[in-house]
Amino acid sequence: MEIENRATQAKGKPNVSDMVYERLRNSIYSGEWKPGERIPSESKICEMMSVSRVSARAAISRLMGQGLVERRQGGGTYIRTCSCPDQFEPMIPYMLSGRADRVSMFEFRKIIEVESIGLAAMRADIGQIDQMQAAYEAMAMAKSDELISRYDMQFHHLIAVATNNPVILRVFEIIQDTYLRPMLDQNVAVMGAYGAVYHEKMIRAVERRDVAQAKRLMEEHINNTIQMTAQLNR
Repeated sequence: MEIENRATQAKGKPNVSDMVYERLRNSIYSGEWKPGERIPSESKICEMMSVSRVSARAAISRLMGQGLVERRQGGGTYIRTCSCPDQFEPMIPYMLSGRADRVSMFEFRKIIEVESIGLAAMRADIGQIDQMQAAYEAMAMAKSDELISRYDMQFHHLIAVATNNPVILRVFEIIQDTYLRPMLDQNVAVMGAYGAVYHEKMIRAVERRDVAQAKRLMEEHINNTIQMTAQLNR
């Protein structure tokens, strides 16, 4: 994910490609665009939303990465007839409906993210570590819940990228907007930028290639979040 520059962060200006992506995704999830239907072209999206071609292309590429749309040679971009998010759809109430269900989702996160940061500590290159640092700093500087949540998500996405494991990254990208983003939004609403403290510690562990410490910090981070969320929701 692209990290916005500091001036943009300070002003709280939304990322245009994110907004385009969310509008396109909502058109798919709401049923406005049906499976097998062709979506508007890049130029049409630019016209409809008053955005640049770069933003439109980035949003469509993100939808393709999540398996929601596919490009056909010489024929445009179409809604896939069967997508992984549709298969995950029955799980959505588990995350949103109550505290016990949220704990189940946190346990799922531990399975994925504790091992992911262990791999990141072994495999991340300097550029990937720098991106994690930028996401951490942006989250720490953010002045709104929306921005805190955005950079929180970016940080966790960058860990998945740094595993250099395409399967882990694919799973993360499939579930991030359907499950993880709403979960992080709710966490931030009650805890603010608390997670940034752990993010910085995890970056230092990754820099040192300290696999055990990185995994311990991620597990502790998720466990503490479970406890704090449970206490605040009593």
